[in-house]
Amino acid sequence: MQITASGVAFAPWGLNLGYWMSRPSSPPIVIDLFCGAGGLSEGLTQSGFDVRVGLDFDPHALATFRANHPQAESICADVSSVSAADLIAAAGTTEIDLITGGPSCQGFSTHGKRIEEDQRNFLFREFVRVVREVKPKFFLMENVKGLLAYSKGHFKSLIEQSFSRIGYRVVSATLCAADYGVPQMRHRVVFIGTRLDVDLSFPEPTFGSDSVLLPSYRTVAEALSDLPLIGSDYARREWRYSSRPMNTFQQYVRSQAGKIVTLHHSNPLSDQAARMAKHIGQGQGLRSVPVRHLPERFKIMRRISTGELRKDCTTLYYRLDPSKPAYTLTCNYRNVASGPFMHPDEDRSLSHREAARLMSYPDHYVFSGSGIPRQIGNSVPPLMAAALGRQILELLSTASAKRFRRAA
Repeated sequence: MQITASGVAFAPWGLNLGYWMSRPSSPPIVIDLFCGAGGLSEGLTQSGFDVRVGLDFDPHALATFRANHPQAESICADVSSVSAADLIAAAGTTEIDLITGGPSCQGFSTHGKRIEEDQRNFLFREFVRVVREVKPKFFLMENVKGLLAYSKGHFKSLIEQSFSRIGYRVVSATLCAADYGVPQMRHRVVFIGTRLDVDLSFPEPTFGSDSVLLPSYRTVAEALSDLPLIGSDYARREWRYSSRPMNTFQQYVRSQAGKIVTLHHSNPLSDQAARMAKHIGQGQGLRSVPVRHLPERFKIMRRISTGELRKDCTTLYYRLDPSKPAYTLTCNYRNVASGPFMHPDEDRSLSHREAARLMSYPDHYVFSGSGIPRQIGNSVPPLMAAALGRQILELLSTASAKRFRRAA
């Protein structure tokens, strides 16, 4: 049995009897391409998959993957240099149930320059190649939501057509991580495909904003309230929790953790940011700072063509609202000038552990090497991945049941 972030105990494979009748000795097998720090693998493991292989070009992210998924073979390589035979040998079997991954997507990101010719936009072709050669039962591919609208949906259609040509039916949707218990309004495009005879579908939300039928979204306070305040002790590397777990999310993240909080350190604000922070309350950003306290470049940003102050809200220097989920975390969460990353109660940016919590990583999860903000900011939230994993287990079960009925 496992405790989920919704507080419900479940046996991860208990609802998939058809699948386990056909393959009772082992859980379904996964190869994780572009695995990064392993957020997808962590969620799939929670849902009952056996992650056999993780591949990534970033040695620091792969060190994190290896530290948290020691049962898997980790391959540090460009995906274009790796053959299907290499992956099958690393997995130890030709029977691969799921290939998953998030090809690099900066060329579609709404947080940077969106460049159609960016070569990273076409890494999905390598994903398609691996799927064609390995022939898994399912694939799961994640990307930024900007991909759907970019070039009037051209790249979305290109991806779906590429999989269709190799015999896989595909569905896609934009999912919000908060719908699955992640305390963050993170929207991502997800593609699910299969070569099996089963109708594809996505998991139903288990949390909502205004629904009377679902629990409310997880909030920043629910995610962070048992972590100690840092005060001026910015360099301290180990802390004790400030309280016992106060909700089911905290029970989830602390279920395998000890008594010590790691990676909970931050940086003081610059003098300029500190002066501005004094005028920024919870759930407020740059627009709440009196004009006289703003740097010149922001005084220009605050006015429209008539000379009046802008009425829209900006998330620059935004202090998180403890009563709501966080905004999307990016690789720049250590810099409050770049987005909504100011701590709700202290004048500082988020610590690595706070960012990992908002991404729904358990506290026992270790982050290795350099570039930890990049590793966390580029992650798939584990709880969202777990919801997708449970859905694919159900689809595997349905497909197996159909085969049994035909055989009978």
